[in-house]
Amino acid sequence: MYEERYDNHFRRLQASRDAFAAFADYTAEALKPAAVAKLLRDERPALLAALTAFRQGLSGRTSGSGQRQSGTQTEDQAFAALKAQVQATDKKLLAPRLYDHPTERPLFYPDKLSGLTQAPKSKRLTRLTAYVEQLETHADAALKAAGAQARLLLTAYTTATAAKHQGAKVLKDTISALGPEALALADALWAVHCTALYVHRQEPAKAATYFDYDTLPQRNARRTVARAQAQPTTPAAG
Repeated sequence: MYEERYDNHFRRLQASRDAFAAFADYTAEALKPAAVAKLLRDERPALLAALTAFRQGLSGRTSGSGQRQSGTQTEDQAFAALKAQVQATDKKLLAPRLYDHPTERPLFYPDKLSGLTQAPKSKRLTRLTAYVEQLETHADAALKAAGAQARLLLTAYTTATAAKHQGAKVLKDTISALGPEALALADALWAVHCTALYVHRQEPAKAATYFDYDTLPQRNARRTVARAQAQPTTPAAG
């Protein structure tokens, strides 16, 4: 029952890539002052090396917040490009055509043009997909061509949306799911933790001061709250 106490708990943390990097930054700074015991300061170079390697691994990846997508549009950028295409197609092609063929309007704009350009995020993909399909299957060659252009932008938007959702999922992944650089950084943090426990063996609670645990999700938050609620209140002294 005691084995877990000797496992590297940093490998079991749940955090995004950026959050884990910030967590390690805090420890690196905490080890920097000259007042810190030499044994602990000696751990800092290895920690910084692991942190540098981890940060290099972040390049081009999607963070927990959906950012830093090197070479890839964000969801908002992709939607802005698609929205501009919808507006241009309306002005150049659809508005003139719908003036003479008003019965076709509901096919493209069931909820007016704003139903596409101002659609809530939960409905964007469904509405825009239906719009693009109407363009692609239309008999008019110009509308078909506009549909082909819109399809490319819709695909980019779909990809960006999927990347954002994947980025949100990373927040729930443990550090081991973030790759070998993350594991190496977790091991470097563990070395600092073990050294801090030795240095402060007379006051082991001080070992926690080198880590910014408050910025990370609590593993047993619900259990802690339930335990606190179950504690009997001490009657006021009368």
